[in-house]
Amino acid sequence: MATATQKQNAVSSKSQRSKVRTPYFASAKHLSDNYTNLGYDYRGKILSKTTSSELWANPIQKPLFAQIEAILTFILEQVKYIKKTMSIAHGKEDTNIN
Repeated sequence: MATATQKQNAVSSKSQRSKVRTPYFASAKHLSDNYTNLGYDYRGKILSKTTSSELWANPIQKPLFAQIEAILTFILEQVKYIKKTMSIAHGKEDTNIN
């Protein structure tokens, strides 16, 4: 016979299982996805590729440029989120969108 603690742990483990595993239909739907040509990985390289290297050599200005870089990356990620939200061709949980 199971104790009350064992029953409680069994119930909580069932509720945790759905949070850990992906649903079967989601995994079956994306089983043969082959994402290629997703674009250039711009994270951390936007300002360094477009500005002079002498600007980045100054240790006083480097934290400022790093913050600007983080802001630009955040803005681009939010644009991707809006694009994904308004798209009828992509699922809301998709992460591979260009």
